[in-house]
Amino acid sequence: MFPQRPGHGIQGRLIAVYANYFKLMAQDNLSLTRYNVEVNPLPPGRKLRRILQILFEQPEFSGVATDFKTLIISRHPLDIPDGYQTSIAYRTEGEDSPSPNAARFTVRVVSPTPIPVSELVRYLSAIGPSPTFPEKEELLNALNALLPFYPVAHDGVSNVGPKHYTIDRSPRNQHNRHTLGGGIESLRGFFQSVRPATGGLLLNVNVAHGIFLEPESLDILFPRLGSGNKPTLQKKMRLGRVKVTHIAPKKIKTILALAQKEDGRKDPHPPQVALLGAGPKDVRFWLGEDSSKDGDGTGKGKGKSGKLKPTGPALSTNTYISIFDYFRIKYPNIQLDGKFPVVKVGTLDRPSYLPAEVCEVLLGQVIKRRLSPTQTQEMITFACRKPWQNGESIIGDGKATLGLNPSSNPWTMGIQVGRGLIAVAARLLLPPALRYKDLSNKDMMVHLKFGLWNMANTRFHTAGNLGLWTYLLINSNRGRPSDPKFVHQTVMKYKTFLNRAGIKADGFINTPPPPVINLRDGEEAANHIMIDTMLARMHASASKPKFILVILLYNDVAMYNSIKALADTKHGMHTVCVVVQKFLKEQRQEQYFGNISLKFNLKAGGINYTLDPSKLSIVGHGKTMLVGLDVTYPSPGSSEGAPSGVGIVASVDSTLGQWPAAFAFQEGRKEMVTALEDLFLSRLRIWEKKKKELPENIIIYRDGVLEGQYQQILDLELPLIRSACKQAYPAAKTKARFPKLAIIVCGKRHHIRFYPMQGAEADRSSNCTPGTIVDRGVVEVRAWDFFLQPHACLQGTARPGHYYVILDEVLRGRPVKAPLQNTADALEELTHNLCHLFGRATKAVSLCPPAYYADLLCTRLRCYLPNEFDPNDSLATGSVSSSMTSGTRQTVRDVRIAENLKDSMFYS
Repeated sequence: MFPQRPGHGIQGRLIAVYANYFKLMAQDNLSLTRYNVEVNPLPPGRKLRRILQILFEQPEFSGVATDFKTLIISRHPLDIPDGYQTSIAYRTEGEDSPSPNAARFTVRVVSPTPIPVSELVRYLSAIGPSPTFPEKEELLNALNALLPFYPVAHDGVSNVGPKHYTIDRSPRNQHNRHTLGGGIESLRGFFQSVRPATGGLLLNVNVAHGIFLEPESLDILFPRLGSGNKPTLQKKMRLGRVKVTHIAPKKIKTILALAQKEDGRKDPHPPQVALLGAGPKDVRFWLGEDSSKDGDGTGKGKGKSGKLKPTGPALSTNTYISIFDYFRIKYPNIQLDGKFPVVKVGTLDRPSYLPAEVCEVLLGQVIKRRLSPTQTQEMITFACRKPWQNGESIIGDGKATLGLNPSSNPWTMGIQVGRGLIAVAARLLLPPALRYKDLSNKDMMVHLKFGLWNMANTRFHTAGNLGLWTYLLINSNRGRPSDPKFVHQTVMKYKTFLNRAGIKADGFINTPPPPVINLRDGEEAANHIMIDTMLARMHASASKPKFILVILLYNDVAMYNSIKALADTKHGMHTVCVVVQKFLKEQRQEQYFGNISLKFNLKAGGINYTLDPSKLSIVGHGKTMLVGLDVTYPSPGSSEGAPSGVGIVASVDSTLGQWPAAFAFQEGRKEMVTALEDLFLSRLRIWEKKKKELPENIIIYRDGVLEGQYQQILDLELPLIRSACKQAYPAAKTKARFPKLAIIVCGKRHHIRFYPMQGAEADRSSNCTPGTIVDRGVVEVRAWDFFLQPHACLQGTARPGHYYVILDEVLRGRPVKAPLQNTADALEELTHNLCHLFGRATKAVSLCPPAYYADLLCTRLRCYLPNEFDPNDSLATGSVSSSMTSGTRQTVRDVRIAENLKDSMFYS
């Protein structure tokens, strides 16, 4: 059982904010009925959807809702026998009757289960303690199938999981789409989810942005997508749906791949394909006389693959013919351009091909590929909007797209959606003052304004020593090379700045002169080797620098990955990368120097700033260790079999200035951390080495976990943590139940947003004022969670952090010191104040540092394995980059942090 809420926080000034929720109101004594659907044999998703559509044409299923997978929701019990079963012959949309050879499927509708909506509402509305409601999750799942049924069943909406995008191309909807370039566009849509809260049920609706193929003919789209790189193009187009335009009626087909040599190998007359992505002149198929045409395209017959029924005297039979020649004879009005790849819409054994000119991409075809820098900027421009703009979109376009207006949705089944967004009680917490040193090295306090503070005339609380250090200038043929003399003068100015900030930087190596290397744009493998060679030379030199300031001509992901992977894991040197344009720019140069000096000091073991111990609750006593734990998963575009990366960080004392880290790799997309025992034990050893004793309490901020996985942390990860503690602590301590543990799941991957109700309570970007906290209204009283927005959002709508306590042996029952009133206040103030101790910034951050640092570490892990997490599309084209796979890049087993860096904040 998760710990129940110990009360609500009362610290801070009381305000009210809007939340992106609608109130759900149920008719009195409302009870729905849920049925399970079983289809045998189980077809793939789109076919399954069509089979259920055919089922629902039968009168006994009139008015039902479904998730088109396993559930049917009905307002009343259906007039069907128990164990209902029927046989359905598959037919495509538009067909009045199935073909004689149509596949047949057995459909069973079983297990009618009452869904007592009103009872759940009464349970959530109860004020005092009440027994649990075991059917709650099942009921919420049913409602989350019912409420989205309108957009899921609507032809004018593209559905991607719980996100729904209107594909209306009319001028009135122009504001909800934006061209990103490169053949893709972004659509603005809406996420929805039914949520339990104190007082009843709520519907969470948020603005979402998806990435889709432009709905163009493939001969127009291919040049935009980049048809020169065939493997990449095949990945982009895989499972895309197109409308075939050269036959009537126009059919819908799914692209499986581009034409390739292996197609139809088992056929007596296999197609002849010159190479992957061959054009219509280089794809030949067998034109037989004993097969009938089925309208799929060229190269597929109903008998054997690679055959097509002869259609006129101009077509010779029992011979191979190219797709180009076939269309020239059969469809003389369609002019094919031989340079565009042919797409395959059949199967590997029964290939069917279509030229690009007769395929038109359907509206709303999602594409799961990483964006280019230019596309990313366009996406940010489109998605970053003022909070009030998103609020208006939710109430207007959102309710229309999701069918939340009663007049447009016949499937409400006794549930009504409120007209406007709800208002909830919130509080404003005051920010803490930060402790620095002044220029005379005396303690001084710095105060925040608008969530920010200024480092002017300050020194770091505890300055580090860089030891021997130098810089490396990296030029490229992509732009105008930097002047080495001007760069050197600026580095000397930066050295002066570091000394003034308290960092010992007199170990600068000036002899021999710092090196300059010239890289070539696009030649990633050669550049990687060149960087490796230069770092090896510097590492083997007599001076052997510990720190390197890397000055880049421009921001390049591949170059950055190479530098970090080689310096961290192979050569054992701290690196800080800067872009020359920003570094040399005299305007606001002091501010830029200050920002990068934050990283220098953290890597050197320094402490940038601290808080008064009284602002850190139990942590300020020096006997509580904070731990951050996160997992990074393979993203769309990652290589097949890419691992997940696990990052753990932990404090080493009460100043919370240093967070040494450890990491591991595990099976891809696995959420629970399997190597947690060794990782956790390593953090305990470092604390013990630093403090000469082990912590009495450990508070863990766990990121990267979905809501339905909270229990798995207690079931799978907590035993590993306790096992690590048993190995580190004396038996007497573990017998006395030490250390005390608390686990708080935190994160920002949710869809809850808050909007200021009054202009006086908004910041300069129209968001809620930094320090806004909500632990009422949109949460359950029986759970211990809260939403916190401690930061000022520079653009767009601020996303609060969500914190959910799943284990507490540390805070509850401990005396709370004034002005705090209860345990809820203690945790909320601690978390809020921690958000001001992220050492890489002079502002409050959106997520507390233990989790934020663990997230940074996971991001660094992706740099070490770029071929796994962000494979270069050119690797498959035979370019110079293909040499990266032959030993110059690391594998999972190779990734080890250099011994002299492993107990430092190398990832910062």
